[in-house]
Amino acid sequence: MKILLIGPPACGKGTIGELLSEKLKLPLISVGQLLRDVPETDPRYERVHAKMDKGDLVSGEITSELLKDRLDMDDCKNGYILDGWCRKFADLHAYDPGFDMVLYLHISEDTVIKRISGRRICEATGEIFNVYTMSPEALKSCPSDIIQRADDREEVVKERLVSFKEETLPVIEHFRKQHLLFQVDAEPKPDEVFKNICKVLKVN
Repeated sequence: MKILLIGPPACGKGTIGELLSEKLKLPLISVGQLLRDVPETDPRYERVHAKMDKGDLVSGEITSELLKDRLDMDDCKNGYILDGWCRKFADLHAYDPGFDMVLYLHISEDTVIKRISGRRICEATGEIFNVYTMSPEALKSCPSDIIQRADDREEVVKERLVSFKEETLPVIEHFRKQHLLFQVDAEPKPDEVFKNICKVLKVN
């Protein structure tokens, strides 16, 4: 079974993907991780890292080549769970693996903003907190300053949401029209979301 996970930022694709991978015994393929793991011996290494090191997007042509190579490996012969592809129609046009199912993890814009803009990092330990969900006691456990990453600021999150609505939602509707889309409420805690997805997949 070839499954695509799709949804807005902070919808929990990574966590749900790991749980599904373990449950279904299928590899979880993250496009972001795939790019980060390109070996120095790969002729595309310099082009990939020249973009990533500047914070720019790697071209769809290179990314689709790497993705196709990865999905052609033996461990994907029975299927896989893909995260980080088809965020826009250009991705789908560059490489369409032919998904059996697209799981849309739906959360509200307010939840996206709270999950990301509320995120803080303990400078000393690297532990991640969320000011909206963590207790004051937990926040005080950090022995040094608690900082916010620049790309976690609310204005940056809102820009990402605009991109999601303009670029990704049309792709989601495309999959809906193809009757491949299953929309799941991703507002609850991950274990509850996972249980609901298992019901959709009809697995125990």
